[in-house]
Amino acid sequence: MKAMITPRAGRRALALSALIAVGLSGGASAQTKEIGFRCAPFGSIMYTVGNAIQDLTQKRHATLRVTNAEGPGSTAITVNLMSGGEWVNTIGCTSLLDYTYAEQGVEPFFSEAHPEIRTDVKVLFNGFYGAIGVLTTDPAIESATDLDGRSLALGRRAQAHWGGLPALFLEKGMPEVDPDMEFMGTAPSHEALVENRTEAIISQIVMSPDGAKAFKPGVVSQLFASGRDIYLVGFPNEAFQKAEEGGMRFRPIAVSGDQIPEAAGDRSVNWIFAPAAISVHKDFSEEDAYELTKFMIENADALPDYAATLSVVASGEGLLGDWQADDLHPGALRAYREAGLIE
Repeated sequence: MKAMITPRAGRRALALSALIAVGLSGGASAQTKEIGFRCAPFGSIMYTVGNAIQDLTQKRHATLRVTNAEGPGSTAITVNLMSGGEWVNTIGCTSLLDYTYAEQGVEPFFSEAHPEIRTDVKVLFNGFYGAIGVLTTDPAIESATDLDGRSLALGRRAQAHWGGLPALFLEKGMPEVDPDMEFMGTAPSHEALVENRTEAIISQIVMSPDGAKAFKPGVVSQLFASGRDIYLVGFPNEAFQKAEEGGMRFRPIAVSGDQIPEAAGDRSVNWIFAPAAISVHKDFSEEDAYELTKFMIENADALPDYAATLSVVASGEGLLGDWQADDLHPGALRAYREAGLIE
């Protein structure tokens, strides 16, 4: 004999099924956490990093979902992270230069010194490394000391690695050298060198900490494809020492034909090595910081799939770089310790 389902029993069964469905969907929603990431404009290296993190977490992480959006750049984001508020729960970015700006109250970025910056804004992992130096078409310019009285074109002052950093480094590390500086912008400055409207320019390549990997941004590749002889110009060791005494702690990195084979001559020079990092407010969730950093360490080898330049951070060592335990968010520090990357 077949069992009969009454209309009342059917309605109860449907209601129970609906409750189960709601419970399951609610449980799945509770297990997934979305965190916003903002750093730099579309087309920048850091925007590419954000896209990579977004895609990797969506495809490979069980619970975290990082969503990337455009930002105004690392200095403005660092100011926002310092302020707290809604930024306590947002992933941003900072750099060694931004720490220096804040600690010294460099205007127009900071109206006063913020010696607590390294306490308030904490690093999770590196996004890329820049090597910043000088290029020229004049073989007589062999060192940055030869720039005294010469024309030097830079990026805009607000462009950290192309303008602000080298200008501050010259001020702190080489105060006796007085070039005729013009903050043109990245592309205009490189065009000016080709067209003989400046004697030297500030430029940058993306480079791994050991110098084994180096990548030229598009504007730099175009410069070396111009047909002009382009010479590498570096900074003397004593400039780094003097800059550090002035509160600007950047280390030199050797750049030669190994990194830029198109360069004229056979020079090996010191450029400024500058890390740019993914960072958060000090009160950002320790568990989320741990989960994301651990996830990125485990999936770092996938980063070059998004851009070749990201191969400089495609390992746990590359993600950590020169940052010390005191620079790291406690959650990130725990992840690096578990991976055996830091004591």
